[in-house]
Amino acid sequence: MKGYAATANYTVKEDCIIDEATGWDVMSDWETPIMQLHADIVCANGGHILEFGFGMGISADLIQAHDIESHTIIEINDNIYDALVEWAKDKPNVIPVKGDWYDDIPTDKKYDGVFYDGFGDMLNKRYFPTRIMQHCKEGTILTWYNNFLQEQSQYDGDIKAIKKVHHIEQFEKTRKN
Repeated sequence: MKGYAATANYTVKEDCIIDEATGWDVMSDWETPIMQLHADIVCANGGHILEFGFGMGISADLIQAHDIESHTIIEINDNIYDALVEWAKDKPNVIPVKGDWYDDIPTDKKYDGVFYDGFGDMLNKRYFPTRIMQHCKEGTILTWYNNFLQEQSQYDGDIKAIKKVHHIEQFEKTRKN
């Protein structure tokens, strides 16, 4: 089920990526502290990390700073995927995958950590908790970017089969702890 990002046209700038149709930020460098928290959380188990969405590569760089075995990144947008492939050339543990996370998750391993940050994925987003379970070990850490301004995530209550779940709702809320 290909989402909006599959055919979106983005303008890539030094400090952000802009969706040309909406004018919205797809990703901006101000998100770096949030991405650092996600990277620290998702890599806590080490092992095999699965990331949905490459964007500017901020979270990917931060994940690579951790001691992990492999880092699979699925990107649906052609232009952003090309940037991912270029970025990954000198990173032997990175596995770039062109496609939609819903349909194209490699099945050769179970993951120790999963980070979901897919822009424009309104079609598949609701299926994330149930769809991802088949690719996880017991104890897999899931984290996702959530820009909803509410106390609970849309996924709260949906993820029960994995014992260790983390998510970041808002950077301000997390910084206070």
